[in-house]
Amino acid sequence: MFNDADETLKQYLTAAIPIANGEVDISFERPSREWSGRLSRPTLNCFLYDIRERSGFRDDTATRIADGKGGFRAQRPPRRIDLSYMVTAWAREAEDEHRILARTLAAMYRAGEIDRRFFQGHLLESEYPVLARIVPPDHVAKPADLWGVLDNELRTSLVWVLTVPLDAFTPVEGPLVTTRELHVGAIGEDWRETFIQVAGTAHRRGAPGETVPGVRVSVAGTALRMVTGPDGRFNFPGVPPGDHTIRFETEDGVSGERAISVPGSSYDIEL
Repeated sequence: MFNDADETLKQYLTAAIPIANGEVDISFERPSREWSGRLSRPTLNCFLYDIRERSGFRDDTATRIADGKGGFRAQRPPRRIDLSYMVTAWAREAEDEHRILARTLAAMYRAGEIDRRFFQGHLLESEYPVLARIVPPDHVAKPADLWGVLDNELRTSLVWVLTVPLDAFTPVEGPLVTTRELHVGAIGEDWRETFIQVAGTAHRRGAPGETVPGVRVSVAGTALRMVTGPDGRFNFPGVPPGDHTIRFETEDGVSGERAISVPGSSYDIEL
């Protein structure tokens, strides 16, 4: 994922600075003395020197999607990770370095969010944006100390932080919940009041994987009634235990009913 962020950053800078073919190289290597000694062309170096979670964006609320076969798929959102790049320019003349840095800084100011047309690799599959912000060069480490570790001379640098999504969690698959029971009572007493919620899906007869939206569903003898959603699902809170009849009617006037027992294993209906 991080290499995809590198390539995305490269594509953006090439277009936004802009960089003509062969005019300036873009490198993500450590700007050590050995590396800089091998340079023969003007180079913009984007050194990834810090990785950490942007904890303010953390969200552990899983998204549940019905699979149309009586099950569901739950996926926790990705973690949002800050990638801190130290950006430096390398050329024979100082004025060339300053020209490259000025164009780069202008491109950085124009991008609070990287346009999706520059996305590469796994980022193309993500629905989350890639955010970008400029920060002071000492927001993680002091520049002089960092250059000392790199065994190179202190250079003018910009720090650009990209916030990228990292899919860290495997989706969980399982059966859909059809019955939910809530028991309410006073602590220390045996008495309990029970609330039961039941849920089901309207299917096309002979095609269990095809759900039917817009079906009016009700529980006979009660005020419980609703219309199935886009996924064909319906649910009723506060259904008393015992035997009941579910009545249904489609948008084109097809109606019917089905006997159920609460609690039960399924309340699905076929049309």
